[in-house]
Amino acid sequence: MWRKTMDWHQIEESWEHIKQKIAAKWDKLTDSDLDAINGRRDHLEARISKRYGFAADHVRKEVDDWLRWQTTKSQFNPRAKPIHSGHTSLLKTKRTGKQSHQNILLG
Repeated sequence: MWRKTMDWHQIEESWEHIKQKIAAKWDKLTDSDLDAINGRRDHLEARISKRYGFAADHVRKEVDDWLRWQTTKSQFNPRAKPIHSGHTSLLKTKRTGKQSHQNILLG
């Protein structure tokens, strides 16, 4: 099943919620950084580059990859139980007890 990824406009609109996910992914970002970023992608990339010492093209790819794995709320299955965190996770299905690969909303 294809899932719909978020676009940056949705990130900006939901910044108060999303910044917690950003902080979890890039834990060197401070609360001051997150407030200064305020949903702006260019600010996020600049702060990540500054805190981690990564080149701009590397940071842009990292942010693109992170964004690609974010799903809209309507696509999230709240009954799915993640076994481990990451871009994809093995999830056990309740009905069959078998494992299957599914994309999950990163937390």
